[in-house]
Amino acid sequence: MSEVLVIGSGFGGSIAAKRFTEAGHRVTVLELGEDWSDLRKAQQSQDPRFLFRLLRDYPLDHLPRPQVSVTLGMGVGGGSLVYSGIHLRAPAHAFEGWPAGFTRARLDPYYARIEQRLSVAPMLDAFEFDRVKVFAEGARRAGLPPPQPMPLAMKGCTRCGWCVPICGFGKKVTMQHTYLADAAATGRLTVLAHRKAAYLARIGARYRVWSWRTDGVARDYHRVTTGALEARDADIVVVAGGAIESPVLLERSLAADLPDDAERLRAFPTGRLGNGLDGTGDFVQGGFVPQRVDGFKGAVMMTHIDLGDYVLEDLHGVPVGAAVTLGARLPGLSKDWGRAYKTSFHDHGRHMLGIAIVGKQGPGSERTISVRDDAGNAAIAGRAYHPPPGSLEAARSIIRGLGGQVAQTSWERSGRGFTVHPTGGCAMGEGPDDVVRARDLQVQDNPGLHVIDGSVLPGNPLRNPSHTIAAVAERALDVILGVRKASDWPS
Repeated sequence: MSEVLVIGSGFGGSIAAKRFTEAGHRVTVLELGEDWSDLRKAQQSQDPRFLFRLLRDYPLDHLPRPQVSVTLGMGVGGGSLVYSGIHLRAPAHAFEGWPAGFTRARLDPYYARIEQRLSVAPMLDAFEFDRVKVFAEGARRAGLPPPQPMPLAMKGCTRCGWCVPICGFGKKVTMQHTYLADAAATGRLTVLAHRKAAYLARIGARYRVWSWRTDGVARDYHRVTTGALEARDADIVVVAGGAIESPVLLERSLAADLPDDAERLRAFPTGRLGNGLDGTGDFVQGGFVPQRVDGFKGAVMMTHIDLGDYVLEDLHGVPVGAAVTLGARLPGLSKDWGRAYKTSFHDHGRHMLGIAIVGKQGPGSERTISVRDDAGNAAIAGRAYHPPPGSLEAARSIIRGLGGQVAQTSWERSGRGFTVHPTGGCAMGEGPDDVVRARDLQVQDNPGLHVIDGSVLPGNPLRNPSHTIAAVAERALDVILGVRKASDWPS
């Protein structure tokens, strides 16, 4: 029996916790955010005091209008707390350029494993909602393929539309409901919320992880860099903080001042550490249409149109706060404040059709986001961020086909991008310059230290990435636990 320490409880961390505990190991999970199992704490509101406890922004200060902004969830269950429950498998061509053996056909059994545990199923009544009817009619008029029901991790959904940030009724199937619950059922799981990993090092043949406490902080737990440090030892460490925090944690660990009994991690390639992040082409295009959309009814996204390198997804009515942040406004407005701007959002829930775009970023902007440690915090930078080629035109053709008026966005005016789906930063591979080796997601030359989260994805999955992150994690745990030999998977 080994002691395993998992840093982060999202899709990668929760799967690691389940698989290790079920294999007989003792697992401790360190989670940056808080425990949201008591749904009485959840709110169907835009109260910042609630949202800032659950969501984290990079960069924190938006006044300089950064080129790329990233928003992610935090809490026991990680990103599954705030995602839309979407489980689209990556198309076959998304795996071009990945390490040998990573193909759609080889990952399909792992996709299926995830779908079974999370009760993923198409939303068959999607076309009973006005939003989807209008979306489908706009696609027909634009000459686009018809929308297909979205495969969603929902069980007993009330169709209230409040899937994000947290389903207050507990109907969205999260990692806390499933994988972490499975791990807890073994009696070998300890979950410690409100812990931010500071750095890690070697203690003989084992590892030690130091962490800061984040409880007692009102918001922005990811900004904590002070206070007493707690230390925990383990035989195996799984870094699962995601594409922003995981590479930064490894970088911090290479520079931290260590006590005399600790040794720094063994040298591994760092040239690509924190580089090559991709925003998965996230974009939102909205517009006001004469038809009644009733955007606040139904799940967040109920259908999708598959256009190869990207998908279009009908989007739940964008809350006013988020719409203002995204900078949407109608043509003719010269500034994003004042009475005219306020009036442009009047009745937007009934007549604004939102269309989400996820897919391949535009040429020159793929994998251009980087993240670095800045005195204990993650600092991101982006040289460029472009939506998938043709995606804006396709989304706008739906709105115009309905006789609607397309809303402008901050990307059009200032080139500002926004993503909730970053991947990369510890990209896996089998070359001498790769941070993490593909066969078992081990950090190069550091046995027992693994990175299992979205940071290891070496390429854009062209779809909402949670499903692919989970499938890659399941495959890696098969190898780590000896269920499958690494040689069984060509690499």
